Amino acid sequence: MKRKWLGVTTSLILAITLVITGCGSSNGEQSANGGEAADQKQVDLTMLSSWSTDTERGRALETIVEKFNEENVNKIKVTVDINPDWPTLQQKVKTMIAAGQTPDLFNYNFNPNDLSRQESGRLLDLNPHMDEEWKTRFTEQDLQAMTVNGELTSIPFEKAGILFYYNKELFAKAGIVSFPATWDEFFEACEKLKAAGITPISLMTTDDAWHTTNAFTYLAASIAGTDVFDPGQSLDTPEVVKAAGYLKQLFEYTTPDALGGNYSVSSNNFLIGSTAMIIDGPWLIGSITEEMIPSIGIASSPTFGDGKVQPGFTVTDAYTPWSAAKQSSKEKEEAVVQFLKFMTNEESSKTFTLNGRILLSMKLDLTEEETAGAGPVLGQYIQTNSEAPESIVNIVRILKPAASSKLPSLIEGLMFDRYTPEQFAKELQAANQ
Repeated sequence: MKRKWLGVTTSLILAITLVITGCGSSNGEQSANGGEAADQKQVDLTMLSSWSTDTERGRALETIVEKFNEENVNKIKVTVDINPDWPTLQQKVKTMIAAGQTPDLFNYNFNPNDLSRQESGRLLDLNPHMDEEWKTRFTEQDLQAMTVNGELTSIPFEKAGILFYYNKELFAKAGIVSFPATWDEFFEACEKLKAAGITPISLMTTDDAWHTTNAFTYLAASIAGTDVFDPGQSLDTPEVVKAAGYLKQLFEYTTPDALGGNYSVSSNNFLIGSTAMIIDGPWLIGSITEEMIPSIGIASSPTFGDGKVQPGFTVTDAYTPWSAAKQSSKEKEEAVVQFLKFMTNEESSKTFTLNGRILLSMKLDLTEEETAGAGPVLGQYIQTNSEAPESIVNIVRILKPAASSKLPSLIEGLMFDRYTPEQFAKELQAANQ
């Protein structure tokens, strides 16, 4: 009897000891991790990106992710999954969304004619998290552009401005002291350059007619406002017709090889000093020779001075925003938002811009020293781009595929008088339906 009692007692003591030992282990873990480990597990986030670390932008992203992870050790960890093949990565994301396996974080090229991601119901709506401090990082126009069916499922991020490069030495030879502020002044400057034996501007008509469609987009927006090409709006309007007329006039001031010329031909004409102006993005900067750098100026577009657009507005390449998966875990949702806020704050934006050479949607206030440190041309570019009060995406990036493909031939038809400006607008609208 006594032996049995002792056995029970021994078992009971052992059980109590195990419980106490378990509690002690848990308390020890809490103590080692600031009292949070038992209550809060680390949130792991995977970010899909094409920015490999052998590129400037990839190294900038790596720097920012590492800093975020250091500041949130044992709480949140972001891991970047890199696929440098951008088109393949975008298709992979669409497939994952369709399969209900939406990546925690990913970026993509926004096209208002392809809203399959936004309309999937599987992206996180960031509106409830958009406090005033975060909201002031972006323009209202960019936030509205990313809002679909009332939900903000993408954060504006990369938006490369397309600006006016000009050769200051050639301007000086023609007696032009500053870049024109109005389109009337612009065409007057073209006349002065032409009279001085200088071809005013580089244009092209093949491939996507990039430099020419930049000019056309600037003209149309200057006439009608930055919503001129918004989805659902007709392209057969008096404003588009008027812009086509100005574009035809602009071809009087370009090189003979613009008709049938591609990007390489058009950009080379500017880079060797054969033309005084070109309208392009930041990627042109790497092709400018050391000898030519002191001669290069960067400017925003002229306007018609009638208030249709704000001075300093820009045409841009396609938006490349970041999106996130809708989360079932509140902790994971909050972690996603915390990282997105970190990635778009002032300090991170400077890292992306100055080190990664990425032109961003976020507002950026650079010191003169920071701007100068970026180099004479890129510094001008960053400053001009960051001051833009509003923008419009180049028309070839937002048309439906059939219209986008047809636009270069329509431009050539306009130049060869096969189309009047009125016919040009009708044909473009028909192709975009």
